[in-house]
Amino acid sequence: MPDPVAAPAIAMTVTSPAALEALAAANGFARQLRDAVPGQTVNLGSMLTALVGAGAPATGSAGIRSSVGRGAMTNAAGTGGVAAAAVSRPLAGDAAKTDQVVRFALAQQGKPYVFGTKGPDTYDCSGLVSAAYQQVGVDVPAYTFTQATYGRAVDPKTEAIKPGDLIFVRGGRPATDLGHVGIAVSATEWIQAPRTGDVVKTGPLPYDRIQVVRRLVGS
Repeated sequence: MPDPVAAPAIAMTVTSPAALEALAAANGFARQLRDAVPGQTVNLGSMLTALVGAGAPATGSAGIRSSVGRGAMTNAAGTGGVAAAAVSRPLAGDAAKTDQVVRFALAQQGKPYVFGTKGPDTYDCSGLVSAAYQQVGVDVPAYTFTQATYGRAVDPKTEAIKPGDLIFVRGGRPATDLGHVGIAVSATEWIQAPRTGDVVKTGPLPYDRIQVVRRLVGS
């Protein structure tokens, strides 16, 4: 995950009702962002500076309740702004487990692909999945066809792919359906152990080749 962005040093001196209203709106907006992306850091000082500098649509104090735009942010920043204090929330439950799975897999980047292995120094595609899920107490055989029956099916056409989801495509030698698997890092990226002569690495999710998606943790 990206490191928290340092905020500019802005003194906190709020003296007017409009500024107090803007400050409350900014804090509410930060809480919404924090809830939408658990575990990420929301820095109000950086948020104010970025929104005002980017020329967000002006709303003025009358529009604060429905839209936090340049007018509201400028009122808060112009009369003192928000102190540079980052707010973060630790992950819990299923989110913490999938985060651990993804972090483990990412830590294996650069290790060589060797057929039939599942770490710690080399991996094949299903071996990487098996080792990653062992970190959270989920035993998954290192065999793609079996892994494709675990957990819950996810239809990527109607449901967003989440970190930790298993992504199955045609692959292997000889190539067969469900012959290759990787782990989603996000809705747009995955990590995989591709083939002999290659290494564990990340890349864009191959949406045009996805055959099956399975979710082992969470709903």
